[in-house]
Amino acid sequence: MSGYNQLGGVFGAFAVIMAIVSFILAIIGIAFYIFFSFTLYKLAQKRGLEMPWLAWIPIAQFYVLGLMVKSVKISTFEVPKLEMVFPIAAVASWILGMIPVIGWLFTLAFWAFSIIVLYNLYNQYTPEKAKTYAIVSILGVTIPFILKKLYNMEPVNLP
Repeated sequence: MSGYNQLGGVFGAFAVIMAIVSFILAIIGIAFYIFFSFTLYKLAQKRGLEMPWLAWIPIAQFYVLGLMVKSVKISTFEVPKLEMVFPIAAVASWILGMIPVIGWLFTLAFWAFSIIVLYNLYNQYTPEKAKTYAIVSILGVTIPFILKKLYNMEPVNLP
């Protein structure tokens, strides 16, 4: 019986540690979301977009990015009306990403598409560093820091 109590104590301690770690990660995630939303909002505001406050709404953030980039070219295929395609692709990726076994492919494809969109945005401000910024953006957490740098710059290649 005492072995059972010790095991329960180990699992209880593990549960408490996991709860604390989850709470800390949630706080960090919220902080990054706020930082990303703020930098996207400031960038949209500086660009004179009509509704920059949409940068604070999760799916609408893709709409704001699409408005700034307008279209992307992938090989010989051009994706026009990015302000509509990008948010729809985000929702589709989320839904299709739940498919067992192959869902991760849809998520990966959307992530790659997002990096291409970001590359096009970076290219508008700093063409010489756009590739580097896009590669670093694969990490995800670097994106708000790059956007912060961009909203202090003037665009040189607007679509």
